[in-house]
Amino acid sequence: MFSDWQEQGLPVQLIGVGKDSHNSSLGNWTNNNDTPVCADSSPFSSWSDWGASQRDVFVLDHMGNVVLQQSTNSGIPNNLESVVMDLVDDISMDCDPGMACAGVLTCCDGLLYPTSCCAENCDEPIDDPYNMCSESECEDGEFDNSNPCNPMECFGGQWFEIIIDCQEQMGIPCDGGVYVDPPEGVCCSTCVQYGDSNNDGSLNVLDVVIIVNIILFENYYDEVSDVNTDGLLNVLDVVQLVSSILN
Repeated sequence: MFSDWQEQGLPVQLIGVGKDSHNSSLGNWTNNNDTPVCADSSPFSSWSDWGASQRDVFVLDHMGNVVLQQSTNSGIPNNLESVVMDLVDDISMDCDPGMACAGVLTCCDGLLYPTSCCAENCDEPIDDPYNMCSESECEDGEFDNSNPCNPMECFGGQWFEIIIDCQEQMGIPCDGGVYVDPPEGVCCSTCVQYGDSNNDGSLNVLDVVIIVNIILFENYYDEVSDVNTDGLLNVLDVVQLVSSILN
């Protein structure tokens, strides 16, 4: 029966599963044929998982679902051929399982397939956890920076949040300086060295001028300019800043 199906090119496979304790009897399966046989090792988990008994025959559909389980102690089930042929008829023969396809995820008719052939090589659709094949919200590679602390990137037609790690929020200390609020359009605060009043990354005479101007004319507290960190802006901060610049 099985050889007839093979000659007709029907998509039917026959696999034997025996217990390795009966390997000496495998010849009953393999003599004069090329039927593959698997030897289940003790404690015979495959048999247990399938609820199998000696000489049981299982028929599975193309999705791996069991549609028939029956003992062959009294012979081959009378309806075996009709069951198999009905299952074959249920399989679309418009596909070619031997078709060469690129191994890339591909969307067809809103479903995700593992190869570029979609269903043409008889592949079944696979899970699409990222909704790659759903209606696109955006173009892949597109960025949305409207909220600098919550930027979004488009992947598979869907928006995904980009995680921003800011040093201050991560608890990294700003040694020798203080974190200052970021400018508009920037998420993370910046660690600025004490005395770098113009925030240009260096201590120089420009910073001295700014601090003196704050003390004499503007009269407000600037934490970055509080070089000695005593909570006040005065000549002591200027002296310490000049000393740092000269030394």
